[in-house]
Amino acid sequence: MDIDRLRETESQSLLSNIVALRHRLFAMMDAAEEVMDTAGAQRVAGQLHRNFELTGKLLGDLNTGTTINNNVLVSPVYIEMRTELVKALRGFPDARQAVALVLQGLETRFADGMVIDHTYASGPVPGNGGRGS
Repeated sequence: MDIDRLRETESQSLLSNIVALRHRLFAMMDAAEEVMDTAGAQRVAGQLHRNFELTGKLLGDLNTGTTINNNVLVSPVYIEMRTELVKALRGFPDARQAVALVLQGLETRFADGMVIDHTYASGPVPGNGGRGS
């Protein structure tokens, strides 16, 4: 295997793992907000911020080749929309939970489509039926 192909494969795998981790972080943030754990939500928000920074750096590297990945789940607009939507539903716990589940389902489907092999990298996600990322 030549070095360019190895670099591309590893970059895709790294991006897949970052997206899967982000999905888990969003689930943790939803859980913290559900029980009004502001400190926990703030810690998770910090981890999400670092995840976004790393994603931005990695996408900068990936976009130098001929393949361009347009991924709405790493878009700052999506992240802001998701956060504000869940916050707006704070007074409507049933609706908030339903929306959070739909968002998590979409994120999981996307992450599962990108995953090369995550069986070694992640444990079960709370509320995800014991599945990995």
